[in-house]
Amino acid sequence: MGLDVFRHSELPDLTSWEALQRTVTESFGDEDDVLMDIFGGLRPADFPVLSRIDPYGDTVLDSGQCATARAEVQTIPDWRSNPQLVLLEALLSKCGEAPGTYVYIAGD
Repeated sequence: MGLDVFRHSELPDLTSWEALQRTVTESFGDEDDVLMDIFGGLRPADFPVLSRIDPYGDTVLDSGQCATARAEVQTIPDWRSNPQLVLLEALLSKCGEAPGTYVYIAGD
């Protein structure tokens, strides 16, 4: 359950699980639906990237979107006290600093 978040070294191939795994550099899961709950309560006007993450489908963010999403995470009150947001912010930071990398978020 929850979201699974992956950082890829290149545009991920979503056609099969095996193909998807070939470019994964790191990942983490949101088994307790923490991120889903947070993202569901965000206003699109204030969080244009994070509010558009599909909780039930696939979302792919390029390095530019990752940089924006990272800045959005940092505006969430007390984000540093939430381990899932800390993991997400770190992963988005790495992607945002490396053009040609992507974050893929798999919903339920």
